[in-house]
Amino acid sequence: MNKAVEVKNDVIILLENTAGQKNSLGSDFDQLSLIFSQVKPPKRFGICFDSCHTFSAGYDLRTDKAVKDTFEKFDEAVGIEHLKILHLNDSKGTLGSNVDRHYHIGLGGIGKEGLGAVIKFMNKKKIPMILETPIDDIRDDFKNLEVAKELA
Repeated sequence: MNKAVEVKNDVIILLENTAGQKNSLGSDFDQLSLIFSQVKPPKRFGICFDSCHTFSAGYDLRTDKAVKDTFEKFDEAVGIEHLKILHLNDSKGTLGSNVDRHYHIGLGGIGKEGLGAVIKFMNKKKIPMILETPIDDIRDDFKNLEVAKELA
């Protein structure tokens, strides 16, 4: 990754947290911090925060307080200034299940209250969000976007 940023341009490489499945790295904020500390120059790198991955890795996002606590842990380990974008989704898995299964906004283990708190946090910090939900017969992207806007 360090070699990739030697090119003179404005590209920022984002590292995405994982759900902790099998032998993956980057599900624990301390792991992300260690990885992030190895990249040079740090201004050319950032973090893509995935709500499903975070929840599946064991960080609670179901309530306002849990969201606040989780982002405080992230800030202590990695630094909130490195958070560049959010993949917004619910989780088909349970808290700490290490299952990487994105689900429709408000219909999974995180739920509406928690995702609303995440959206509000991102809006307050002016961090962009990308809707990353399944496409199936349960709900389409337009409905997921509508629900996300209601939660904002």
